[in-house]
Amino acid sequence: MSNAYRAIEIDDEELNNATELQFQNFSSSNTTTNPPAGNMSSASTPQPRATGFGSASIFEPPRPTAQQEQAAKSPIWSLAYYSRFFDVDTNQVMERLFASVIPKDNFLEVMGGSPDLYGPFWVATTVIFVLFVTSSIVDSINAYINGTTYQYNIFQMTFAFGTIYTYAFLVPLLVWGATKYFGCQPDLLEMFALYGYAMTIWIPVSVLSVIPIELARWILLGIGAGVSGVFLIRNMYPVLQRAEAQIAKIILILVIVFHGVLALILKYKFFAYNAAPDAPPAPTPPAPEAPKF
Repeated sequence: MSNAYRAIEIDDEELNNATELQFQNFSSSNTTTNPPAGNMSSASTPQPRATGFGSASIFEPPRPTAQQEQAAKSPIWSLAYYSRFFDVDTNQVMERLFASVIPKDNFLEVMGGSPDLYGPFWVATTVIFVLFVTSSIVDSINAYINGTTYQYNIFQMTFAFGTIYTYAFLVPLLVWGATKYFGCQPDLLEMFALYGYAMTIWIPVSVLSVIPIELARWILLGIGAGVSGVFLIRNMYPVLQRAEAQIAKIILILVIVFHGVLALILKYKFFAYNAAPDAPPAPTPPAPEAPKF
């Protein structure tokens, strides 16, 4: 019994000493602790992400907004379903325009998993308008220099519509179908965005091609074709790597061929200006006189 009483007395002393312990609050310290089990709310709280050029947010897929989630649930034949493809602001479009003209970053990362159709549509439309205006200006200058009457050519506008919209929307559809068939798993909207924004460089090239110097126009054409071509190949190469090497080379060659055909059409249809007076017609020799008898 004495041993039992001694154990109880020791326990009582430990309990009395435990009441003198003081707990410290480490919540304000810099020490990182694991959250308590069964409570993940504090660990899963999203942190605010930085925005703007050079931020890490462009490398992370943005969280869909309530409007985008509602549009995704809408039927495919409704306008609400396609509204999410145009849900971009001016800053996002300008950032993508600069990234396409100066192709130093991965454009898919710049888009942050949120490609759009707003920018590609207006870039293609602006290229059509600029091509028509610049070609009309040069035609009027040629008519003035040659002393002839300028005639409005609506065929230039329709030809520009057909050429630019075909390259901006039909060609990426064909490339997407080929890469999809060979298991590259491309994204159709990203393909439209790549081809649409790749045409941004043709806007300043078209304006500067009014210069009546043939060598300068060829240099401008090379700059436009080179910048847009590097932009396309650099951003499509990761997708093409998912296919076999031989198939990837064939698709890449087709992309380059389509791109070269567009550049040649622009050169000989819109950039082949002749801002110089026409050479005077050669004088016709006088008819020989009939012999007199």
